[in-house]
This record gives sequence, structure tokens and C-alpha cells, in this order.
Amino acid sequence: MAGFDMHIHSTASDGSLDVREIVDISRAKYYIAGIAITDHDTVAGLPRALDYAKKLNYPLIPGIELSAEYEEYEVHILGYWIETDKIAADGRLRLMGQAREERCRQMARRLAALDMPVDVETIIAAATKAKCSLGRPHIASAMVEAGYVENLREAFDSWLSRGKPVYVPRLKLSPGEALDMIVEAGGVAVLAHPGIGLPDHLVSRLARQGLGGLEVYHSEHSRMAEKKYLQMARQYRLASIGGSDFHFSGSRDIGCRLTSPEQLRFLSGQRERL
Repeated sequence: MAGFDMHIHSTASDGSLDVREIVDISRAKYYIAGIAITDHDTVAGLPRALDYAKKLNYPLIPGIELSAEYEEYEVHILGYWIETDKIAADGRLRLMGQAREERCRQMARRLAALDMPVDVETIIAAATKAKCSLGRPHIASAMVEAGYVENLREAFDSWLSRGKPVYVPRLKLSPGEALDMIVEAGGVAVLAHPGIGLPDHLVSRLARQGLGGLEVYHSEHSRMAEKKYLQMARQYRLASIGGSDFHFSGSRDIGCRLTSPEQLRFLSGQRERL
């Protein structure tokens, strides 16, 4: 049965493909009925994506993935059917964008101290012109171009990942703030990949605060984890969502995890109770 891939990243944040390329690839796969583009902390790619998908009569749900923090845990909240203009105008999202610039500058200073200088202002200017959400991939690309590392994976594994010498934490919302932003923009919120290091009690906490769904089917969830989170979704009357969490070809390919039409309708209906 065809389903929707509800978790895809484009070049507007830290993905490798433009939104049009993503739509073309998704349309070519008969088992993908539609997609959601959910870039990190930005909706910059959505106007072009929606316009292109509309011309092709291909279903595309406007989405976002907001970065949040709960205790010592990094939490990602997906939002669907959001009004892009409304969430783009939210001061909290603009503040996160400003913090991303400063984060890049801090990482550049750490690289310079390690005799690996990069032109951070050029990186920031290019991302701003392209209306991209700044992040570690931009620094990683500069490292590859300068010959400090062979590829993006090496940049992350050796320098940019959490606990590595150049890593700098980014500004994050509280999960409640992320939920509020999504709901205020007319959308419905889903907790992304809960099986990647999140405590189970966070699900019940967010369910009481207006969470609409749980990303049960994710490329890094085991079958045992999927069964566990499916039971939790049913317990808290949440939609069971699936998505590839696609960033680049060859890893978590588009369509490797899908959301059924029934659960998509259930998730859409969750907006009516908010």
C-alpha cells in the first residue's frame, strides 16, 4: 500500500537535494503517495516546494522540524500543515536563526585554533543568499573544500559531532514552546524518533500538552522499538507516523519508512481537537 514519507530534509537546512529534486525522486517511486518536507528550524524551502508539487499535482505537506531540549535530552518536534508565513514571522524562529550564525562563528574560531581556518562570513553570506538554515553541514562542506577532511562524514565523525573538538551546542526551545509554535501556526506536532535516546515519560508529558503523533517508524528504530512506540501511540491516542529522515542519497533513502493513509487522516484530524 502506498504511503507518505513524512520526514525529509532539503538543502534549505542540512539535506543534499533541492526541493524539486526531492519531489521528482518521490514521484518516481510508485509506493510513495506523497511527502512532507521538514527542514530544521526553517520553512525557507517550502514556497518553492509547494509551488512545484502543485504544478505536478503531487501531494506535499508543509512541515518543519524544531529543535528543543528537555533536561539533558535533545528533542526534535515535527510540525505538519503549518502556515509557513505565520511560523516564519514567529520571533522565536528568527532568534534561532540568529543563534545559528553565532554558532557557526564559534565553530570557525575553534577550527582556526586547530589550524583549520574557514571563511565563516562567506559561509554565512552564501547561506543567507540561498535562504538556507545555517548548520554544521555548511562548516563541514567548507572543511572538505579546504582539504582538511575527505568528506562530510569525516568532518562530522572527527570534528563536528557532539563531544568532538569543534562541536558547539545550538540554541533550542523547550518542547512546550515548540508545540505552541506549531499549533499557533495551524499545524499539528509529532515527536520525532523517540527511540534515539529519549525517555519514555516524555511521550506522556507531551501528549498532555497537545502532541498529535509519534514517529513510530524511523530508519534508526529497531522492530522492537517500533512495536514499543506503536503501543505507546495507541495508549495516548496519538497518530503513528513514519518517515525516512532523509538527508542525503545512500543513507536513509526517501521512502524507506512511510505513514499509512489511515494514520495520515488520523493525524490531520488531531488538529481539530487543539
